[in-house]
Amino acid sequence: MKRLLICGSIFLILCALLIVKCSHSQEEKKEQKKHHEEVEKSIRERKKGDQYESFQHMKWHESEGYEIELHEKGGSDLLVFSPHGGDIEPGTSEIVEAFQQTYSTYLFEGTKKDNNRDLHITSTKFDEPILVQLIKTYPFSMSIHGYQSDRRHTLVGGTNRKMARAVVRELKDRGFSAEMVQEGERLSGTDPKNINNQNASGESVQLEISTAQREAFFDNFSTRKGKKKAFRRYVNAIKQVLRDVHTSP
Repeated sequence: MKRLLICGSIFLILCALLIVKCSHSQEEKKEQKKHHEEVEKSIRERKKGDQYESFQHMKWHESEGYEIELHEKGGSDLLVFSPHGGDIEPGTSEIVEAFQQTYSTYLFEGTKKDNNRDLHITSTKFDEPILVQLIKTYPFSMSIHGYQSDRRHTLVGGTNRKMARAVVRELKDRGFSAEMVQEGERLSGTDPKNINNQNASGESVQLEISTAQREAFFDNFSTRKGKKKAFRRYVNAIKQVLRDVHTSP
């Protein structure tokens, strides 16, 4: 009788664990579905929202409200950049600037009082002359972007799949949510026309960082003042990959 009671109790416990596991699985699927929808919405808004087809087209209509910041580091064979810095995709400039001590950097920043999103030129059409010439002199490049999502997450792409996988692994090891976008998919950063792939070798890494994740980096996201520990932890993860993978033979 006692054995039956014990077996019954174990059975009930196993059933309860199975129910909890199924519940977590369903919640995870819902979260993934919601995030997928947010990514698709962000892509549609980008396509719909691009007012200008080229840098020259933008210059005809925007005489001011943007800045180009260039920092060349002697001996650097890597260019870290964002074509959508400042208030175009907030938080991307600060991440790029965190690499200035070791690598060359470039920023195209929106500085208008409002409607900075109007300055967004998609990466496959971004042809600002300084960057077009500059990136050709570097054998490797890494671009920093932002996409709209309430989930703290990073989509990692680019043509160098080995480094992209390493970035995902390192970010996860440090407590961040990240995944690699498969080659050819939207936001994968593998299109040959992408400015990030116009470097001397065509080897690149692209980071698409969600709004929620970028917000989590700062005490005040609207001004990007007060960088939190998460900001340093995130940047250090990328730097670690660059040391381990980019510099390895």
